[in-house]
Amino acid sequence: MAGLLYKDFIGIKGKRLVCTLLVCTVLFLIVRLAFPGNVDTIMMEEGVMWESETGELEGMTVGDVRDSLLVTLPLLLIASCLMLPSSWTAAICKNDEKNKTRQFTRVLPLGKNAYIASKYIFIGVAIYVLFSLETMWTIIFNGVAGNNASRELITAFSQFLPVFCGISLLFASVELPFFITFGVKRGMVIKTAILEGAVFGVIAYLLFGNLKVFENFDIYVFLTWCKENALLVLLVSILSPVLDIVIFWISYRITCSINRNREVEIDG
Repeated sequence: MAGLLYKDFIGIKGKRLVCTLLVCTVLFLIVRLAFPGNVDTIMMEEGVMWESETGELEGMTVGDVRDSLLVTLPLLLIASCLMLPSSWTAAICKNDEKNKTRQFTRVLPLGKNAYIASKYIFIGVAIYVLFSLETMWTIIFNGVAGNNASRELITAFSQFLPVFCGISLLFASVELPFFITFGVKRGMVIKTAILEGAVFGVIAYLLFGNLKVFENFDIYVFLTWCKENALLVLLVSILSPVLDIVIFWISYRITCSINRNREVEIDG
């Protein structure tokens, strides 16, 4: 099993990926410490000052500007990590088809479901590692952040990190059965058909749906809602990953059941 997991790690160019993420994390830490957000110096430039209700001049601090710029980095990491596992599911299965790995594993002293289990375990571990990395970046950012909207935004997103990782797990739950059973090429056709159906639904909503929902969206309203519904947010962040893990396990059992009597590997 360890060999199968290491093979998948090499298949996604894991060493290069780990080095890249480590370098990016160190650079982000250096930049964050070099430009802290807990600086109260008021910027006097035109356009960043306003008059308060009491008639006093107020403005953005240097720390607020730094935080508003640097907060985009952990948000970009969260967005990219949401889709990374989906690219890995296709990559690890495609490498096995190319190297006929699945046929080779049949002659090894492994359990009958070891090959399938290795795919699910690898993706599950990879998503957990990404979750840990995202949490580390939010901690680095908040460590020297000011008391401003950027800190509130990243704090709100950090509460939903388990939900985002659960979504990645849900994507893998749908993709892996198709890729393992039908091959990557046929699996990608099915995946593309599903995505096209989803895109068609989005377009139909944009054409005929109620767009006032987007017009009335305000990030500050979202942050206020998170504060006022802290218990609900906590329940969602706990229950959503649990549900996704159950679906992930059911997906594994279904894949094992479908491939139970499969003797000939389908060429993807």
